[in-house]
Amino acid sequence: MSPTGNSAVWPVLLALTVLTAPCAAPAAAGGGYGPCPQIRFVGGEKIILNAMEIRLVCGDAATEGWGQIPFNQAENFLKAFLQQRGYQEPRFEPGPDVLKVDPGLKTVVRSFTQTGLPAEIKLKKLRKIKGQAMTPRLLDKAKTALQGALQNRGYACPEIDMRGNGTTGELTAEVRPGEIYRFEHIRPKRTGEVYPQIFSRYEAFRRGQRFDARLLDLTARRTVGDSLFLNAYFEVDCSTAGMVITERVVAGKPQLYKLGVGFDTEGFFIGKAQWLNSRLGARSNSMGVSVYTSYREQTAVADFRYFMGKASRLYLMPALTFGRLNEPQYEAIHSEFALLPGFSWDSRSLRGEFSAGPALEYEHTIRGLGPVTSYPAAAARLELRDHRFEYYAGEPQAGWRVNFKSQSMIAGLESRITAHLLSLQGEHIWNLGGYTPPALVLATRYLVQTTLVKNSLLAEGEIPLGMRIFMGGDSDLRGAGLNKVPADPLGLLTAVYDGVELRLGDVLPHGLQPLIFLDAAMGGRSSARLDPNVYFSPGFGLRWASPVGSIRTTVARGIVWRRDPAAEVLMQPQWRFFLSLGKEF
Repeated sequence: MSPTGNSAVWPVLLALTVLTAPCAAPAAAGGGYGPCPQIRFVGGEKIILNAMEIRLVCGDAATEGWGQIPFNQAENFLKAFLQQRGYQEPRFEPGPDVLKVDPGLKTVVRSFTQTGLPAEIKLKKLRKIKGQAMTPRLLDKAKTALQGALQNRGYACPEIDMRGNGTTGELTAEVRPGEIYRFEHIRPKRTGEVYPQIFSRYEAFRRGQRFDARLLDLTARRTVGDSLFLNAYFEVDCSTAGMVITERVVAGKPQLYKLGVGFDTEGFFIGKAQWLNSRLGARSNSMGVSVYTSYREQTAVADFRYFMGKASRLYLMPALTFGRLNEPQYEAIHSEFALLPGFSWDSRSLRGEFSAGPALEYEHTIRGLGPVTSYPAAAARLELRDHRFEYYAGEPQAGWRVNFKSQSMIAGLESRITAHLLSLQGEHIWNLGGYTPPALVLATRYLVQTTLVKNSLLAEGEIPLGMRIFMGGDSDLRGAGLNKVPADPLGLLTAVYDGVELRLGDVLPHGLQPLIFLDAAMGGRSSARLDPNVYFSPGFGLRWASPVGSIRTTVARGIVWRRDPAAEVLMQPQWRFFLSLGKEF
């Protein structure tokens, strides 16, 4: 939809006007209103031009050559400005001294049709098009959404022409999807800082897999997030000879510094700091230090990741961790030195990472029940993460993640007891209906954890805090205080939790997203055994993706289902309020 007679000035006008704030139009003599005496708006619609627009249609005596604007030139500018606001059929009446402008009524998109779109892409799944004011920006938005839908399904180089009828409100997309391509020829960037083969560590796709633009974007994010380069992106070229993908990078200093602050009603003010260098040596080994601090918890981690080859994802990682926990039931400090061989991989749809090795643990319980001890342990961790989960991490709407971890200590090997911790936790998110942008988002998170140990050792205080379980708070039972299930310092040896949350997507103005949820959990003081009582936390809340991070607030009520009146009650029913800046579900 190109404004008649002003196609050459439209791109420049759009760039200029979005940078300036709106200015009220002063009243003009002779009826109507206008930004200056020679321009007068008539009709029922109120039009407010910003400062830059006023200069372009009224002139600027202080600028040479712009003291007076001819009416035909002002008319072209005004057509473009009104089209930005959805007025597609303005009427102009030039007079000897005054140009009268009747904006007419806004054109609203009443129908959205297409030709040439593949059957697997449903136009009705694109939201916030019909019923909106027809503007060049809306046409660009619809084109971008269609282009994304095609490029995420293998059509790497689609051609789309958008046409809007300002009279009828009909919007039409003429689509030429082109061929379905597969990831084959990738030209890695050749740079003196790293070997080209190193780029394969970050690839989120496999050769021969159907093209998906999101996987290229995810690959670029990984290289930037690991501070390999300052910026990275891919150029995609299609021809009769096939598709060629070329990686482009912007080199910068190899060291990355990150500082972040947040807040929640459990840890109060939260601070995070990170230093990372991922270009150590020709193999791009990495070293990092991170610090997390809040009122309840302080943690510092330093690690070094040594890769076994140029393109290898196999690594050896020594890691040193220091931590302090301060809860009402206990206070403890903990340190760990681990030597973890590991490797990562990507399939067509997920990323996996596995590491396992020995660790030396030290734990000192300052207050509460627990030992002062050091002991060797064997640790293992496996993480599986769907590519969609990783891609949409900033705006959760699809995908899943599963983590499994274990830790073992053996009596006689510098340890007084034998204990094995087993933990499985995960998170799944669905975009209900598959709309773009999402209308409803359903999410669930769960935890299954137990420590296999002689049960009597729990009351004797011989089991380290890291092998005991405390539930409650925003991470699981939102109707209980932080780590208040149980409220005593003993903790639990077995726990099962599942939480379900339904959140409104991009529907309300200002990015507000109401949500409802239900948490449920069971716990037990014995290994691999749950007490009969069930603990629920129904509640509601609100999420806002603010310019400074996600803000979430929830209100929940703790409820106890006493299936056995004789069984111990681990949670006290109460209302809980939570507010956070920077956290997601």
